[in-house]
Amino acid sequence: MASVAHQRKAALEKQPMADCVRVMCDVARESDAPILADLITLEERMWGQLVDHSRAERLHIKPEDYGTQMISPVALSELGGMLKRRAWQSDAHTPDNKMQLDLEDADGICENLVTLRAHMLVRHQFGSDIDWHLRLFDDVESTVSLNAMPFIRNLVSAFQTTGDDKYAETAARILRSWYAQCPLPNHWHIQGPWRTLEVGNRQANMWPSAVATMGGHEAFDENLHAMLAHSRLDHIRYAMAFCGGANNWYQVECSGLAVATLFSPELMLADTYLRVAMRRLRWINSFAYYDDGFQFELTHGYHVFPTSSLFSVVQAAKVREVELPEDFTSLVERAHEMYLFAAQPNHILPTFNDCNPNPMDPAALLGAAAEAFDRNDFRWGASRGDEGTAPDHCSHAWDDAGLYVMRNQWGEDGQHLFFDGAPWGASHQHDDKLNFALYSHGRLLIGDPNIYSYAATELTHYFKSARAHNVVMVDGMGQMRRFDDEAKLKTKGENTWVSEDAFDFVGSEYCEAWGENRFGAEEQPELVESIVHRRAMFYVKGEYWILCDRILGEDSESHTFEQLFHPAPIFDLEGDVAMRAGEIETDGGRIVTRDEGMGNLSILPVDTEGLEITAKKGETSPAAGWYGLMGEFPAWEVSCTREGTYPNRMDAVLWPMAEGQTEHPSVERLYADERVTAFEIKGKGIHDIFFLCEEGCSEVAVDDVVFSGRLGVVRRGGDEVEAFGIAIKKVMVGEKEIR
Repeated sequence: MASVAHQRKAALEKQPMADCVRVMCDVARESDAPILADLITLEERMWGQLVDHSRAERLHIKPEDYGTQMISPVALSELGGMLKRRAWQSDAHTPDNKMQLDLEDADGICENLVTLRAHMLVRHQFGSDIDWHLRLFDDVESTVSLNAMPFIRNLVSAFQTTGDDKYAETAARILRSWYAQCPLPNHWHIQGPWRTLEVGNRQANMWPSAVATMGGHEAFDENLHAMLAHSRLDHIRYAMAFCGGANNWYQVECSGLAVATLFSPELMLADTYLRVAMRRLRWINSFAYYDDGFQFELTHGYHVFPTSSLFSVVQAAKVREVELPEDFTSLVERAHEMYLFAAQPNHILPTFNDCNPNPMDPAALLGAAAEAFDRNDFRWGASRGDEGTAPDHCSHAWDDAGLYVMRNQWGEDGQHLFFDGAPWGASHQHDDKLNFALYSHGRLLIGDPNIYSYAATELTHYFKSARAHNVVMVDGMGQMRRFDDEAKLKTKGENTWVSEDAFDFVGSEYCEAWGENRFGAEEQPELVESIVHRRAMFYVKGEYWILCDRILGEDSESHTFEQLFHPAPIFDLEGDVAMRAGEIETDGGRIVTRDEGMGNLSILPVDTEGLEITAKKGETSPAAGWYGLMGEFPAWEVSCTREGTYPNRMDAVLWPMAEGQTEHPSVERLYADERVTAFEIKGKGIHDIFFLCEEGCSEVAVDDVVFSGRLGVVRRGGDEVEAFGIAIKKVMVGEKEIR
């Protein structure tokens, strides 16, 4: 109640909230029970009357009073020794620290040179001590990154790898510094060291590995173990009193409450604290994950964050031999499948919606999950195929979430496409439905530019907009779901997914609001809801993709249709420049990347008459052509633009090329109307005719080919003519019936 009232700024017009605050305070008075100090202050604010504060709860328990909270009290002087001797703590690792190893960075931490990675990637040199209240660039994420303390995990990993005492000594010094500078407040913190998300994050994901790995080191002496116990109790009592919103915050906060409690079995109320934490987790998880296991913010990065936190609960319960509810552990297992099926062949997760500006390889997460859940496919993914068993299918659908992966094979030589047909998401959203990312021949070829910072800059605005994604725009208008609360958890339109041995097909549509999205606009733009964008993608496995866009409207006037592509930049994390845009050609009615020594891509529009292709990178006012990984880097944004009327088709062939290959096929339009598209793909070693028809279409005849069905490819390049597709009723080539 206090958290919500603070979030709503104790607004007097929120009468139901004011009534709830008054009722809670009245009940506490009548029961002569202690009550949260914030609630009394809120009552005074919202009802305009000073009241008695003598029953105000003090969250902090003094170190000398810690024994009053214990089942079997011990003297303060004996507490640290008792805690240090607990053998089970050394097994309570969280897997995330294995993803963090950076010895240069760890050495910097030892000198108070701290890397901040929460939606930024910068370093700051502190003096003799770290200022835990620092706020760089007026960006709250700098304070967030400091107080989440992810660098603790890097110190853990560095200590595990080298055995160097300095890493344990630095971790101990940092923990003492934070405790000394950040006493437990008696009120809700919207920002700062006691922001509720960091409260949960520290306890779920950061401190457990330090205790597990370094807890026996002399730097982690008895006094430090006692201090950590005091601080865990502070975190528990704060998390019991306050919370953030019903999103990944609540999941992480409750996970931190559970883990801190599991690390504190000496407390009299440990069972109660754990019961509350698990009850809260059951509530939030009942809608924070789709039934298929994808987290409802629909971003790979913000799927990892709460899922890792929940897994920390599983790990802590395992070492404590505490049984957790079966539905909880099953959900956590199912959520880990995203790491396996979404990862690109280079083992990196895609970056749809908001993700951190660091490429993420989830191998360590899969490895820990393989042991926890005895999953051989997780073991295979964690070891990159050296152990375990490959998954029993390559392409994968999260039908409930509306997310899809096309893949021809497992292994680093595979092709991969991630497609978004999902709702807007609970938070961390971008205007990007129907977006996709394409990987082939050892590199990402079409990507999602991600986001770098949450600062209110032109580039942050760009990264969230439709223009920064592989979608279409009409008359300068893009997707605009942010003004529709209903779009967060569900989306209009239908998704279609078909996966066969030879091909994959996905179809989806955007039927929601469109509008101009200008940086700095003070008013809501005029929204248009009469435009529908239907996108279909067909994958001939191991070869190429076909992209079919159909834009529908209600008038007969001329409009400007724009199809956007974002050729992925080239990563070189060891080079002088971490990311470079690469080379592209846009003449001749096609888009071709021309990067030597690696795979490339040809984007071949079917209808080139009247089509204008432009490429931009690194532009501002307005922003165009940027990527938000490892920083904010110029990268190509390519626009295919034409004037026309509704309905309008924009079809293209996406043709990956192996290293050294420069040729691509030609594409020729054979037929198109409001319900049918047909074209020919012809070149060295290929001669395919593609048909895509709406339901209920009659036969389509082009040249000597007659087709009836939903979708089909007639392949003429080999010794025998063959046909494959969806719901094929008839294929005739000349006088010969093929299907």
